[in-house]
Order: sequence, then C-alpha cells, then structure tokens
Amino acid sequence: MLQSDQFDLKMFEGFSPEDLDDLKKIIECLRFTAGTEILRQNQRATNLYIVVNGDVEIFHKPDDAPQISVSKLSSGGVFGWSSILGRDVYTSTVMALTDCSLYRMRAFELQKFCELHHETGVVLLEKIARSVAKHPAQIHDQIISMIHLAMNCRIDNNNEEQR
Repeated sequence: MLQSDQFDLKMFEGFSPEDLDDLKKIIECLRFTAGTEILRQNQRATNLYIVVNGDVEIFHKPDDAPQISVSKLSSGGVFGWSSILGRDVYTSTVMALTDCSLYRMRAFELQKFCELHHETGVVLLEKIARSVAKHPAQIHDQIISMIHLAMNCRIDNNNEEQR
C-alpha cells in the first residue's frame, strides 16, 4: 500500500480524493539500485510497474538471437504490460539503469479497482496507455483494445468461476 499523501506523477491528477485513497491501497512504492533486475523475461506476469523516478531499460531475448535493448523508460514510463494483457509470462527483462523508485500494482487488484470505479478505471487505463505516446497513435489504440479485451476476458472468467 502506498504510504505517501500524494502521488508523484501527473498520471494520477484529476482523480477524486476517494478514488486516490482507493488507488493508494493497490499501489506499492519500491526502490531498486542501479543494475538490479526488476523482472525477467518468461517470469510469471503478475504486476504492472510505473517509473516514479530514475531510469530502467527493457531487454528482449529472441529465441534465435542475442538479447537486444528494446526501450529505456524514465518518470511516467510503464512496463509489465503482459500482466494486464492476459499473458502468462513477461516478454522482456527490465533492469534498473539508475537508482529508481517504482509504483507496482498487482494486475488482479487493478482489475478489481477498475470494476469498482469504472469511470476512474477507464481514465486510469487511458493514462497508462498514453505512456507509450512516443510511439505511433495506432500502437496506443492497439494497446487500449488489448487492455479492454483482456480485462473483459478476466471479468467473464471470474463470472464463470462464480457460477
């Protein structure tokens, strides 16, 4: 649970105090030193991360080639997408380039938040998706579509399990 009274990112601006209080319940603030592996490719995908400060680098290791650097993220950058896209494992490894602080949300808790706070959840997912705004707009649209599809599938699966 996030302990601070304020969020450090513009991503959380515009939400009601009540929604912010509920968001704080699902967000952990973690610190990593430079060179630390934050998550590993093929590790079970359970968490979404937001860079608060510092820098991280994303690497991908294709089956038939050496590891490549995919991206570098700083404040406001989001990684761990696999967790909210319904994938079982992460598709990349993320390392701290500098000492950094991150917000971590468990995907199932984010899903519950979005179910309970539908309007705020949609806005939050839009803001998270905008973190890739440096890429073409169609990638943003693809990510939004995949997030909505994955969240709907999880809701449908949860409803079937409850029957």
